[in-house]
Amino acid sequence: MQYIDYGFQGRTAIITGAGSGIGQACAVELAKGGANVALFGRRQQPLEETAQECLKYGGEVLIMPVDVSDRVQSAEGIIEVYAQWRRIDILMNVAGIESALEPGQELDDLFDTFDEESYLKFFSVHSWGHYNMNLAVIPIMQKQHFGRVVNVTSVTGITGQWSTPPYTASKAAAILQTRAFAKKYGKDNITFNSISPGMVNTPMKSGSSPEEFAYVASLTPLGHVAEPIEIARAALFFAQENLFVTGQNLIVDGGSN
Repeated sequence: MQYIDYGFQGRTAIITGAGSGIGQACAVELAKGGANVALFGRRQQPLEETAQECLKYGGEVLIMPVDVSDRVQSAEGIIEVYAQWRRIDILMNVAGIESALEPGQELDDLFDTFDEESYLKFFSVHSWGHYNMNLAVIPIMQKQHFGRVVNVTSVTGITGQWSTPPYTASKAAAILQTRAFAKKYGKDNITFNSISPGMVNTPMKSGSSPEEFAYVASLTPLGHVAEPIEIARAALFFAQENLFVTGQNLIVDGGSN
């Protein structure tokens, strides 16, 4: 159900990390609102599953197997989207990675174990990936004198809790980078905003125990761990046509921070 008409009809939207979780929810909601959606992600099969959901609502869908940490792939993907629809109105940078835990491991076990390559991998997706995608769409949005960019970060980028140093640091970088882009490109009617979820029930959390979910829910005034659709609704707000807001970060964690 599309709760509010945010002016998505006929718009073109790119969603990274669109194969599952928050990215998939954002893509489906944008399709419900009438947008044509380009689905960016590293794996073809999950993107095809998201595409089938989006196509139920009558718009057009383009599947783009792209690794956002690769500047060439990002730029070539955006060129193809523009060739298809001759405009790009909305970019949602949702792609993300988390630390892989072995059975029985806790995040604290990884805290001081990162080498340079594994540390920087988080930045390559969470901040460098945003940077790549932003720079590739900006010339198109400037020509249109319209653009809406929404970056999905994390509440850990503000609080520093519940995660590993490279994950937390890369999310903090993404939040401040969002503000930098907002200040530079506001004159072009391109807005840049970010949202910072807490724990979300996505496939990346499939290894989390019921006890962890229950613990997070107990600390959350709204009483549960977020579902992807609840994060997508916040992202939709920042993607709307008529919006006098830019450079802002919205915590979407049910009130736990």
